[in-house]
Amino acid sequence: MMKKRIVSWFAILATLTVSASAQTVIKVLHIQSIQGIRDIWRSAADEYEKSHPGVKVQFDYLENEAFKAKLPTLLQTKDKPSVFHSWGGGVMKEQVQSGVCQDITSGIAGEFKDSFYPAGVQNFIVDGKSYGLPNDVAPIVFWYNKELCQKAGVDPTKIKEWDDFLEAVKKCKAAGVTPIAAGGGDKWPLHFYPAMLMMRVLGKSGLEQVVSPDSKTGLADPGVLKAWKLYKDLCDLQPFQNGYQTAKFQDAGGFFHDGKAAFHLMGVWDLTEGRANSATKKGLSNDQIGWFFLPEVKDGKGKANDIFASVDGWLVTKEAPKETVDFFKVWLGKETQTKLAAAGLFIPMVKGTAASIQDPFLHAIAQEAEKTDWIAIAMDQLLGPDTGRVFNDEAAAVAAGSATPDQAVKAIQDSWSQNKM
Repeated sequence: MMKKRIVSWFAILATLTVSASAQTVIKVLHIQSIQGIRDIWRSAADEYEKSHPGVKVQFDYLENEAFKAKLPTLLQTKDKPSVFHSWGGGVMKEQVQSGVCQDITSGIAGEFKDSFYPAGVQNFIVDGKSYGLPNDVAPIVFWYNKELCQKAGVDPTKIKEWDDFLEAVKKCKAAGVTPIAAGGGDKWPLHFYPAMLMMRVLGKSGLEQVVSPDSKTGLADPGVLKAWKLYKDLCDLQPFQNGYQTAKFQDAGGFFHDGKAAFHLMGVWDLTEGRANSATKKGLSNDQIGWFFLPEVKDGKGKANDIFASVDGWLVTKEAPKETVDFFKVWLGKETQTKLAAAGLFIPMVKGTAASIQDPFLHAIAQEAEKTDWIAIAMDQLLGPDTGRVFNDEAAAVAAGSATPDQAVKAIQDSWSQNKM
């Protein structure tokens, strides 16, 4: 009898071991630092796990810069994620071409795919095939401190053209107000300026043309150079806070939300992350701040509501479990995304969620995102990792005065000629 019991226990143990080893794990690699977002994600994952025994969803976090640095290596290991954060563009295309991503076109076809804004879905398509889905759109805008602007005699509502903004910076300097907070140590916050000025100078068709493989001028186009010269005009005013060259984007957000700078060019996440990085952890209230799009350029072809944004999304790796896309239908489904919208945590790319946004700033920006004709993504993503890195480096160099606009444009074009896909 004892022998039979021992055998039975060994059989049970063996069964449990097999079950544990057979557990399916969907590993999600993300860059999201806001706990409120993580909590809603976890809730969606718990819901999915309950209805799918044997499936576990694991969220792994890497800080923005660490993610960029470590992802290429991670994607070549056995421990690669099932799903990973993506901004689309040339970086995504390179990842797809390297063979690490999974074609999920058939898995999302129909009603689920149609639940997203088409521009968001398009951002994760390569050669007609879907390799991922959009999560949220985060337009980049100028945030401003009402009190400091008033002290400097600046009326932000009257800033309509780039020259108006330069005048506002001069007034701030004259009044002893730091004009702009910037995280120059990360470089990408500085790249917003020449990238968005390129949009304002060239317009949609013009910008698409200069990054086209068939372009005769490429990024050496006169319009690109003009944008960099306009950026240099700003840098010559020394508009950024002391120590901006080593400050990270978190530092700049905290600096602005501590009430120490009049302006901050940053994404809508500044309402959460910027405040969280302030000394009080609460930052400036909605009553203390306002926002506007980067102004138009005189005689430029772009419009103020041509939006430059981080279109965040997810790519699926080839080895991802078959349940991954099924989990998407809960995690990226309207119910979960509406919760995130209602909490004011970001602007989802799912149709019908904007109406749930309570925060007046996010609601207004979401409405602009819905009706705009053009949402452009970051240059350091659009141009691919190599040229994107050069673009960011040159944005920092021009700001520091160690490179001229002509030198910056030449360096970018030289890299683009060698690396364009």
